[in-house]
Formats: sequence, C-alpha cells, structure tokens
Amino acid sequence: MTIPRGEAPPSLPPAARGRAGGGEQSTDVRGMFDRIAGRYDAANRVMSAGIDVLWRKKALALLLDGIGENPCVLDLGAGTLDGALEIQRRRADARVVAADFAREMLKVGRKKPAAQRVSTHAADGHRLPYGNGVFDAAFSAFCVRNLRELPVGMAELRRVVRPGGRIAILEFFRPEKTRLFFDKFYNAKLLPLLGWAVSGDREAYRYLPASIERFVSRAEFEELLRKVGFAEVSGQDLFPSGVASLVVAR
Repeated sequence: MTIPRGEAPPSLPPAARGRAGGGEQSTDVRGMFDRIAGRYDAANRVMSAGIDVLWRKKALALLLDGIGENPCVLDLGAGTLDGALEIQRRRADARVVAADFAREMLKVGRKKPAAQRVSTHAADGHRLPYGNGVFDAAFSAFCVRNLRELPVGMAELRRVVRPGGRIAILEFFRPEKTRLFFDKFYNAKLLPLLGWAVSGDREAYRYLPASIERFVSRAEFEELLRKVGFAEVSGQDLFPSGVASLVVAR
C-alpha cells in the first residue's frame, strides 16, 4: 500500500475553498481555521469543559476495537492532530495518516510530542489523494459538517476505506427537536462569546452554531452513509444531553 508522506502540493482543488455546510453561505472555512489555529485547542477545552477529549476517546475505542494488527488509519479533518495522536497512543503499531485542508492547523499539530510519527497531508475531503481501499479505518471529529458537498465527501471516505473497514464520525448534527438551553442559549449566545474570548476571532465562533443549524440530522447522515455504501451503520448521542453524536459504520 502506498500513501504519500508530507504535505500535498500548495494548490488545493476549488472544492477546498469558498462555501461550506450545504452550499448557500460563503464563509471562507479554510481561512477561518487557519486564523484560529494557534488558539484552537484552548478554545475547544474551554467551550466543552474538556469533554471533547472524552468524546474522542470513546469514539476511538469503538473504532479500534478488534481492528487487527498494524492497521492503517485515516484521521479526516485532523486539525491540530488530537485524534491522530490518540490513535497512535492507543495503537503503537498503527500507521496514522492525518488529512486537513487548513495547513496552519496541521502546522500547530506537528509541534506536539510524538507528532513526527503521524503522516500529515494538506488535502481536500472531496478529493482525497489516496488509493482505493488503502485504509483499514477512518476517524473524523467535527469535520464533515464543514464539507461543501457532504455526499461527495462521504463517497470519497467510502472509497479509501477497504471493504470490511470501519469509520467513526464525531459531529454536532442538527437536532431533531430544538433544545432550549443548548440551541437557543449556549450555542447561539454563550459559545460565540467564549470562543471569541479565547481565540480573539468572534466570527469563527458565530459560524459554528450557524453551521449546526443548517447541517443534516443524525438520522439523515446515517441514511446518507448507507446510500454511499456503508453497512451496519449505528449512531448514539453523547453526554451531555446529546450535544455531540457518534456514528460508527462498517
């Protein structure tokens, strides 16, 4: 199996730029994440009270259980490499590949201890630079909501994961019913203020609740995974009160 090492060439496909999250708004998502890269981890810890770390650990425990020896694992939308490094910590025999279209996020991640063991690539989730079926498993945390064309991105993920392989997706899906505290107060009002205070970028954390509101529900996402070729799709809401959800598919 051949997987490129290092960063991808400087020019990314057009899909990596411009719109995201369903097509009608025009936030420069890549530029936004590049701007906040240096404070991204700190903002996440503050806004989630550290629970995002527990979410990743739960997702990866399910993803890696019984995966076999010397697995090759993709972290899609790897950001500052929290997920990729947790995979490496849990499975020292794994070959971990981290892909993200925001180069500054990857640069921050590569400064972390043990990051040299992770292959990092600046890559667009709509057109991944990997061969068919080269990965035994794939993980993605809070990334797929930012894809401009979700069905295209999920079909690409299906393409690069081998038959019988497994994926685990952590995401903030659009709730089936409005949650007064989380949707009307925390996400809409408090979260942007917290994100602004820590990162200094208010617009980036206004984007987050807006992107959740126009994203698919977990049930809709699970159905999409089935349509692009995944089977045994299952999802669960995570503590507290279903703020984040985990979807696992084979």
